Amino acid sequence: MVMQRWDPFGDIVSLRDAMDRLFEQSVVRPQRTPSEPSLAGARMMPVDVFEKDSDYVIRAYVPGVKAEDVEIGAERETVTIKAHIPGEVESDESRNYKWLAAELGYGDVVRMVTLPMPINSSGIEAQVDNGVLTVVVPKAEEAKPKKITVKQK
Repeated sequence: MVMQRWDPFGDIVSLRDAMDRLFEQSVVRPQRTPSEPSLAGARMMPVDVFEKDSDYVIRAYVPGVKAEDVEIGAERETVTIKAHIPGEVESDESRNYKWLAAELGYGDVVRMVTLPMPINSSGIEAQVDNGVLTVVVPKAEEAKPKKITVKQK
């Protein structure tokens, strides 16, 4: 019989790792809903999101994508971006190749971004410039910061 030394902190570290993985899977990376067929099988599009005074700005890489091939929808505080990134790996001719690496992203990509405040979906503007999609999402009027002037009496 071999004696093993018990390390009380060893189990705590593994529990912490498990909780970190659970948190990343459920909060950081949004789950796709299989009930939406347009999102099934699509990869998640990485984005940058930042806030200005009266707008939110979403940026994403969409190499080789034309402006007319990007689909953007908005509902309440959520903006959905869908695109198809073309790639040689998915062509019929590429099946004759012996691929050694295929790391460049291609195929359907989608991202649903839920913003912290209501948005004005009718004022959303988007443009593609050199493979970078920029979506400017105006805040709803009630969500914009207001400056209150104080009167002297």
